[in-house]
Amino acid sequence: MKECPYGEKCYRKNPIHFGEFSHAHLDAIYKSGNGAGDYDIPAKYSNELIHTQLKLLEKLFPKEGAKREKEPNRSEPKPPATAASSSSGSFSGASSSSSASSTATTTSSFGASSQDSSRLAKKQKLAKNIKDYIPVVIEKGGMAKKLEQAAPYNMFLTAITDSKPTHSEPLSVTLQEILDESLGEIESSVQINFMVDIGWLLGHYYFAGILDKPLLVLYGDESPELLSIGKFKPQVTAIGVKMPTPFATSHTKMMLLAYSDGSMRVVISTANLYEDDWHNRTQGVWISPKLTALPEDADTGAGESQTGFKQDLMLYLVEYKISQLQPWIARIRKSDFSAINVFFVGSVPGGHRESTVRGHPWGHARLGALLAKHAAPINDRIPVVCQSSSIGSLGANVQAWIQQDFVNSLKKDSTPLGVLRQMPAFKMIYPSFGNVSGSHDGMLGGGCLPYGKNTNDKQPWLKDYLHQWKSNDRYRSRAMPHIKTYTRYNLEDQSVYWFVLTSANLSKAAWGCFNKSSNIQPCLRIANYEAGVLFLPRFVTGEDTFPLGNNRDGVPAFPLPYDVPLTPYAPDDKPFLMDYLQG
Repeated sequence: MKECPYGEKCYRKNPIHFGEFSHAHLDAIYKSGNGAGDYDIPAKYSNELIHTQLKLLEKLFPKEGAKREKEPNRSEPKPPATAASSSSGSFSGASSSSSASSTATTTSSFGASSQDSSRLAKKQKLAKNIKDYIPVVIEKGGMAKKLEQAAPYNMFLTAITDSKPTHSEPLSVTLQEILDESLGEIESSVQINFMVDIGWLLGHYYFAGILDKPLLVLYGDESPELLSIGKFKPQVTAIGVKMPTPFATSHTKMMLLAYSDGSMRVVISTANLYEDDWHNRTQGVWISPKLTALPEDADTGAGESQTGFKQDLMLYLVEYKISQLQPWIARIRKSDFSAINVFFVGSVPGGHRESTVRGHPWGHARLGALLAKHAAPINDRIPVVCQSSSIGSLGANVQAWIQQDFVNSLKKDSTPLGVLRQMPAFKMIYPSFGNVSGSHDGMLGGGCLPYGKNTNDKQPWLKDYLHQWKSNDRYRSRAMPHIKTYTRYNLEDQSVYWFVLTSANLSKAAWGCFNKSSNIQPCLRIANYEAGVLFLPRFVTGEDTFPLGNNRDGVPAFPLPYDVPLTPYAPDDKPFLMDYLQG
């Protein structure tokens, strides 16, 4: 069996991974224990995580069975070369075309030989049980109706494993539901994401019945498993997105789903493609309507939405400069996007200037341009509310970038030029230490919050603007937010003026920073790839604002992911820092 490429840093908790890869540090702890939860775990490891992983080993490789299998069982035939890569459940770690000897190594790490097929059979049996692999299982066939009932926003939060009410909440969704056949028969797909656990993802494809369908994966975070996946799974093409600078990130989380009837769908989310992000973390997902194929003789400009989503998405995908995306760009061009009621708001690496054709193309300047053109006039006393799972280096004070660049763009609306405006207040929702320690996963719940002490120490002013993570109305106060949102709303008249769901954290790298030393015009410098959607009432409901809290004249309330009014940090509160997990 191959050693896990992540070694002691392995964070995985799914049985398929532990059936495919060995872990020397876990093997040592497992061998020293009694197999009944009594283990001597070294202090350098996370006790909670290691216990969870050991429970998987107990389930996969019970102690008694492990002792028996040290002696080869000569009555059992050697497993066939294709056993580990059959649809029974080996999703990424073994080759369907490699030799029998390589397949035979897909067993436990406890000294099993090539004759040891019983563990392989045990792993395959486990993989066939969807409830052992996916913690929240919703009955198949109902997603089309759920999406229809989610109109006009089509915005969901991911189901939370340890929050049972979210399993039946109408606006909760699982990855299996996004792949559900009621939305269409998937013939091929694209997954653009930062972190991708390919074995976990292909497990979902297996249970959705699309494991053999072509899949293009564009990923940001380095993954040894993805480098060689094409050898083992020829239907999968995995491409690492090359970034121009060392600290830039390909951070977008997007799916393109093509259906056998010629239609397609776009999904934009905040979740990485690995188990933890779909377990006990609050994530946001926007799912487009079904986008049917245009007639062959349709005009080249046909099928565009009022928001220009189609053109903006194609321009965004072109920026990757990846040839394998060309057929998808062509498919988008030939699809009818007219039913989409949101704007695409993206970021791409580089320096960007305003053009006469598109105005500002990317980042916070693009968002500001859209608000200036389409947002109803907003009173300056209405704050800009930001919420993200990480915070960048923002400068020596609130004016340096937050007000001068970011809020200056997000404060814009369609008020005529020349009217004297004031800077609205800035509020930031970010989990406190208390939020995380009381989460479903305890301190490990902060694993999705990579805000560090070094950065926080340089911006002590930020604490005056911080607010707790609270989501009692959506049953997610204990599910730490990996979602990222930006909005302005008025509690007095219960209105939301606009809302952004995006992969972009509150940082210069994600949203851009103006280089004001330019002699010609300001240049917006962006480091990351990011993607999000902007909800503007005029295009979604035909009104100036969305209702907040309760339905208004038949229009559903906008589904905010957190509770309002916000709860400011108390004097003794402090933001959660990633360093707390390393101490």
